[in-house]
Amino acid sequence: MSSPRQNTKPGLRKAPTQVRSKERVARILGAAGAVLADHGYAGLTVKAVATEASVPIGTIYQFFATKEDIVAALSQQFAQEIRALAQERLNASTLRTDPASFVAVLIDGMAELQQRSSGFVCVYAGSQSDSAFEALAADLRQVLGARLDTLFADAYPKLAASERRRILSVWSDITRAMIGGLDRSRPGERDALLRELKIVLSSYLKAKL
Repeated sequence: MSSPRQNTKPGLRKAPTQVRSKERVARILGAAGAVLADHGYAGLTVKAVATEASVPIGTIYQFFATKEDIVAALSQQFAQEIRALAQERLNASTLRTDPASFVAVLIDGMAELQQRSSGFVCVYAGSQSDSAFEALAADLRQVLGARLDTLFADAYPKLAASERRRILSVWSDITRAMIGGLDRSRPGERDALLRELKIVLSSYLKAKL
């Protein structure tokens, strides 16, 4: 017989309903992102998150059973934000008529996510040597990839699906590699790195289309 945890979706043990509980969960996830960015997945422990969040360790266990559940909830939060970015700020018309502007909105939106939560880059880039962590990272990238696939299909209806997906696969690899460098960039380099990423993606798209 399987254990209850095996049948439970990773993430929050219970959804917070009161304002105070929601604030605690937000603080816990923010702290988890900071620990993840500073120490990596191996250095992420429930104790470290409790210390960073300035909450008793028991408070964390009220909402999360394991560190894996904390990271799963963090990934789900990022997925919601990525989905909002893709649905509210990206459109096929801009992609078709002004690809450079489309790329700029996409990259600036991802940079804003990185500024709001230092753990975003770590999860999106999947830069940790752990299969479960990489699976979460892949799921997060898939959220954006699915929306981009729809937008590219609408903007370029004559483009074969296989070619469209190949372009998006290359885009994803480039973005993953360069976005992954944001947390390691020295002061003053961040904006330059983002400009380079916009140039690379725009130039590749121009060459292919």
